[in-house]
Amino acid sequence: MTYSLDTWCDRLGTALSQLAKVQVPFLEAYWQVNSYPTQVSFNGVDETPFPKDDLAHLYDLARMASRSAEKKYYKTLREVLDPVRGILRSHPSLARALGTRIGNDEFHVKILNGTSLTWLTQIVAGLLERAHDLGDGGYRKAANELGSILDLSSTTLEVDVPNGLDLGYDLLLFHGPEIGNEFEIQKGLVVKPASALSDYLDREWIRDFVPEEMDRRDWRQIGAVVRPFKWRPAFRRKTDYREERPSWPPRFEEGALTFLEILSIANQTPIIPFMLMHGCVHRSAHGLLGLTHSQGGSQPIRQVGRRRDPFRAPPQLQNSSVDLAKQAYNKRSDEEFERLAPVIHRLSEALARSGRFGANDRILDISQSLELMFRPKGGRISQKLQDGMSELLGANETHKGDIRAAIKRFYDVRSAIVHGATDAKRKRNLEDCQGAFISGLNLTRQALFKMLLSDTGSRD
Repeated sequence: MTYSLDTWCDRLGTALSQLAKVQVPFLEAYWQVNSYPTQVSFNGVDETPFPKDDLAHLYDLARMASRSAEKKYYKTLREVLDPVRGILRSHPSLARALGTRIGNDEFHVKILNGTSLTWLTQIVAGLLERAHDLGDGGYRKAANELGSILDLSSTTLEVDVPNGLDLGYDLLLFHGPEIGNEFEIQKGLVVKPASALSDYLDREWIRDFVPEEMDRRDWRQIGAVVRPFKWRPAFRRKTDYREERPSWPPRFEEGALTFLEILSIANQTPIIPFMLMHGCVHRSAHGLLGLTHSQGGSQPIRQVGRRRDPFRAPPQLQNSSVDLAKQAYNKRSDEEFERLAPVIHRLSEALARSGRFGANDRILDISQSLELMFRPKGGRISQKLQDGMSELLGANETHKGDIRAAIKRFYDVRSAIVHGATDAKRKRNLEDCQGAFISGLNLTRQALFKMLLSDTGSRD
């Protein structure tokens, strides 16, 4: 019979629907012997996972029954399970992987750099799980998704895979302000809220890097810089083992980290990258192929720490901050950007600092940033920074005077931190660390972006 995706999907969808009806009493009996699944609910809504593993085990018991009593018991289930297995075998990709050996259901699936062993009953269970998730018409829809993924392996042409299941992501996860909508940094590099990536992320992968109280129900402050890619599976016989050199795409995290530092400064909120993940594929694609959901590789960067206040709304990411950060990021090949790169890093670190001496360290970060930006020579550093900042940002004489006064107050606090509270004046200055930080950061931020986006070159 000539293969046709539509015909194959119609046959498989009908067979799956029949299997789902007949298996109900067998699954109930299986649970009576092996215990029922743990029920999970939240706010009165049943969130118990689909019993995919139990179904796969039940199918294996039916398929491998050897004693006459077992064969007789599973006869009705086998009569609807075997046609599903037969239709799966008829797909050209699986036919090549399974070969002609009678009774062989096992084969290898290669996705990106990883190869896993699976078998037909695992795929059957994955199809029913996906059909359950898709709702009305789910059996035909799940069959169409699987058929399209299987077709990917037998052609170099584009295949229209439903629901983007052939789309994967490399991810740089971060904790920061709440992101309402995704946006593009540049072609091939996008920022998304973590809630839009729930089909690619598992809580267990990130729970060690964020506060304990932040679970999958409150990912408002978790986002990701993502690099999308398309993937194709490869199917091989169980006995066909190949040692292959892994193939990794060019690294993207350096540019992603740089953008997040700029965005942190533009929005004046901490943004903390905490995990780099490669080769994340949609969980339903894994399930349809009979595989456990996984990702290609992960690299921890840092822990977030307890920065979430459950009684306050998280900080918001402003559209103006995104636009400003994108403008500055597009200048990263300029000589002035390279000169100011340490400033960008220090200011973003200042926003993220916490701990016993965090307030003092933030002031020192800003003061060093100012000196890197304006490069004062000799003595009277405070005066020279006042002059440089007022000339760069001042709109008129009154405004220049306000800037000078603000920089002087900031530098007085800095001096008190460095030299200690040796007199009453310095003691008073130390009490104004938070105010000095806010004022100093605001002015330094303005100066940084003006230097980055100006065409006049660096300042001496």
